[in-house]
Amino acid sequence: MLDLYFTVRSVTPGQKGRDALNAAGLRCRLLRAPRAAAPGGCAYALALARRDGPRAAAVLDRAGVRVEGQWLRSPEGSFERVGP
Repeated sequence: MLDLYFTVRSVTPGQKGRDALNAAGLRCRLLRAPRAAAPGGCAYALALARRDGPRAAAVLDRAGVRVEGQWLRSPEGSFERVGP
């Protein structure tokens, strides 16, 4: 289940992040951020499995991708901010 979302400001860093995560062997999807996970307005999100969070954060940092926030999606579909 893809229940951890890293939000980014636009599609370009989203594509860079997706490519870096895929190259590191982490399965993710790039999608428009759900409204609840984008309080600043329009954003994109890299969705991946919760267990891959720490490794994914390190990969994105090394790739120079600026993450706006980290969000967990509950089974009911609500979002909770868990990181910067």
